[in-house]
Formats: sequence, C-alpha cells, structure tokens
Amino acid sequence: MTQKLSADEFISHLYCKANDIPLADFATWALDLLQQVIAFDGAIWGTGHTSTEQFHTQTTVDVSPDIFAALKKHVDINPIFNTLLSTTGKAVDMADVLSDKHFYQSTLYKECFQPFAIERILSSIHVDDRSGIFTLLTLYRYDREQGFTEQEKTLQNSLLFHLIKAFSHRQILALSENKSRLKKELSCALCDNQGIYHAVEASFLNIIEQHQHFTKQQAFPINIFDSTAQTSVENLHFIKEKFGDLYRISVRVKNPTDDLSAREKQVVEGICQGSTFKQIAKELNLSPSTVSNHLYRIYDKLNIHSRSELVSLVNLSSG
Repeated sequence: MTQKLSADEFISHLYCKANDIPLADFATWALDLLQQVIAFDGAIWGTGHTSTEQFHTQTTVDVSPDIFAALKKHVDINPIFNTLLSTTGKAVDMADVLSDKHFYQSTLYKECFQPFAIERILSSIHVDDRSGIFTLLTLYRYDREQGFTEQEKTLQNSLLFHLIKAFSHRQILALSENKSRLKKELSCALCDNQGIYHAVEASFLNIIEQHQHFTKQQAFPINIFDSTAQTSVENLHFIKEKFGDLYRISVRVKNPTDDLSAREKQVVEGICQGSTFKQIAKELNLSPSTVSNHLYRIYDKLNIHSRSELVSLVNLSSG
C-alpha cells in the first residue's frame, strides 16, 4: 500500500499514456495507476444509467466481481448510496454514514462486505446530467485499522473527475480506431449492453434520427447485441464490434453489394483489387469457371454488365 505517484504525476500519466491502453483494459489500468496515489486493497469502477439504476459496465481490481451482485442485492439497506446521490461528485466514507459500532454489527456488513474481507469503504459517484450515465468509484481496505483520511477523500474527489474525462477521451478515440480498414462512410457510437451511448459521433445520430421510428435519444434504438456482427434494418447497415464491456456500433446507408452472399462479396473484393479469375480462384480455392459464374450472378443482382461498372458501383458506395 505504498504510494508511488503524486496526484499531478497520476493526472499526467492518465492523459499521456491513455492512448496506448486498449479501451477494454483502460479501467483496470487506471485503477492500478490510482493505487499508486491512494493506497487501497481493492476497488470497483462501474457505470450505468439513471433510467435502469443498474451497472452496465463492471471493473474490479483485487476484489471478486461478485461484489457487484452483492451491492445490488443489499442496495435497500445500504445508506451510503443515498448519501452519494445527495452529494454527487464528493467522496463518502462509510464511517461518516454509519458509526463503526453500528456498521460492524449490521446485516449490511455481515452479508455484503465481510464475505469479501472489506473493512473500510470510500465511494464517490458522478452523474452526467446530459447523458444520464453514472459512474461509481469505490476503494476498499481490508484492514479495519486503516481508515481513509480527509486528505484521501479530497484526493478521490479530484481524481474521479480526471478518471472520467480520460476514459471519455479514450472512448472517443475508439470511435475511429482501426477505421482505416473500414469503409469511409461509417459513423460510429460506443454503447453498453443496454444500448446506452457512452460516446457517439454526430453523424451517427443524424443517420439514426432520420428514421422516425427510432425515437430513443440516449440509447441505441434497436437490440442487436445478441445478433450477428452485421445486420441491416430497412436501408441502414450496422456493424457490431466488442470493446471490453462496450460495443462499437457502426452504421451506414445500405449499398447494393450488402445483399450479396459472403462468397460473392469475396469475388467482388478480388475484382476491385484488379485480380484475374485465376488469381481469385486460387485465393478462394475455387475453379476459375466457378468464379466466373459467381461474377455473372453478381452482375444480374446488381443490374450491371461489366467489371468496370462493378468497380465504379463499389467505389461510389464507398464514398
């Protein structure tokens, strides 16, 4: 529990190195970094939405992930949550809410915290009024004699802000991450498993809002999280990629090639790369005549008659 970084050094590391950390690993990395500023034995970082009052993302360091289920089960008898919500953004020590005498004799302690060896608790919550997303940061100590100090509460107050801002910045970067390999017309959003937007491009919302039956403002309006990686709804095409607890959803207006089979799309890709029938056949482990048959079926589906028309259509669709 030895401190190794000052608050200023922590903030500098958080922003300067965040770009090098995969989004899926960011919260764990940030908590490990925080542990070098404020000594703790375990920690949780969860996000959710005020409309569901549930944790949609859950990160733990040196404490069992089961702690989230325990917190949910005992929320009605946990007085720290009401205090947190009435003092949003300020760190709250359980010892300031319940005296040690009452806490250590309580059902809350015996059923929710003692099974995880948790003795001291320092929590803070932030609610984004615009998005409705809340962030809960809680630090735990397993030694009852090591209570949190006023200085540590003040530190957590200030550092939670920087944790949220750095995470938000990393999410925004993830919107365009690896986008060079994707079609340029894609617009993206980062959602949790309930469809709540954690980061979103304006162009994504513009496309979604053009469809009147998509009415939800703070969440992705259709459930594709249990579906395949790609799906289409009317004239929109969606691509889903997992980023840790989040999903990057990309959208674009459908183009004619979206309705081709997977094999036909492979043939189209080869044609657009300038490959011959023989080269495509070798790449796909087919005969040249089979490639030729695929190509003529593609022509029929797209109502075109030549390679040049196919290449032009694909280039037009790709912006």
